Amino acid sequence: MGNCHCLSGKKPQKPIRNPNPPAISFSLIKNLYDHSGKISCIIELNDKRIATGSDDCFLKIWNIQSFQCEKTFNINNKLLCLLEFEPNMILIGNDKNNIELRNINTSLDESKIYTFEGHKQWVNDLAKIDNNLFASASTDTTIKIWNYNSKQCIHTLNCEYSVLCLIKLKNGGLCSGHLDSSIRIWEMQNYTCINTLTGHKNYIKCLCELQNGNIISGSADNTIKVWSNKMPHYDLKGHNKGVRSLCQIDDKYIASASFDHSIKIWDLNQRQCIQTLTGHTDLVTGIIFHSNGYLISCSNDRSIKIWKKQRNSPNSMY
Repeated sequence: MGNCHCLSGKKPQKPIRNPNPPAISFSLIKNLYDHSGKISCIIELNDKRIATGSDDCFLKIWNIQSFQCEKTFNINNKLLCLLEFEPNMILIGNDKNNIELRNINTSLDESKIYTFEGHKQWVNDLAKIDNNLFASASTDTTIKIWNYNSKQCIHTLNCEYSVLCLIKLKNGGLCSGHLDSSIRIWEMQNYTCINTLTGHKNYIKCLCELQNGNIISGSADNTIKVWSNKMPHYDLKGHNKGVRSLCQIDDKYIASASFDHSIKIWDLNQRQCIQTLTGHTDLVTGIIFHSNGYLISCSNDRSIKIWKKQRNSPNSMY
């Protein structure tokens, strides 16, 4: 007996080629497993390794060349956010309302350098302001400005609602996302809020500043907003649950990670999703674009996934 298409008299169809495929796409090349709990945060380090934090209370340092975990530090608290302030010196925001400074170039017993205390609830995010100052965002409705060298809190910015995310802007200011769905712009000369951005319908979980100065925000309302000159410019819609993390790939593309277990790649010029990456089995908590060209994601499913960027030719199938 022949194949079905011969019996039906129909010729096999040629694969349909997209005449305008996206210029880039990503494919999964590696899964990393070593955490025993939900992974909450991920950063790229100065030496191109990555660091991940989990509610298993471990900080792990990974070599992206060998895809191996090189070091593990028991922090004794659930890790919520990470910031490398200077090479090998990592600030860790935790669920015990403080910030630990760890030297990852030493043994575990010698790694803890200092604990910054002052917040009354969880520390949700950290941002470096300059070579001496950093800021912390907390559920206690404050942003604290810390002197890294003197180990002192030098100012507290009081907000009405919990501060869930925080980034430093290219102009030296800060941008914060809040539980009440607002975004606030702060200038650091007088430590004042100079603008409040409204438009989202649920809390703001992530922020990113694009190379052109536009701000993008991800919200529990399932949308990403692009802001231009402090005004809503356009929305990116496609996730069916909240947006948890954002990163810029280049001046044309961004990536978003969601509670819907997916990662989406967006073309900012076309204002549309060009690829959806699936594979995580729980909410995707963090995503970074590594300097070697990898997209790296972490999830509540306890895995880290490495996605390789590919340049697509005009005649490639997609």
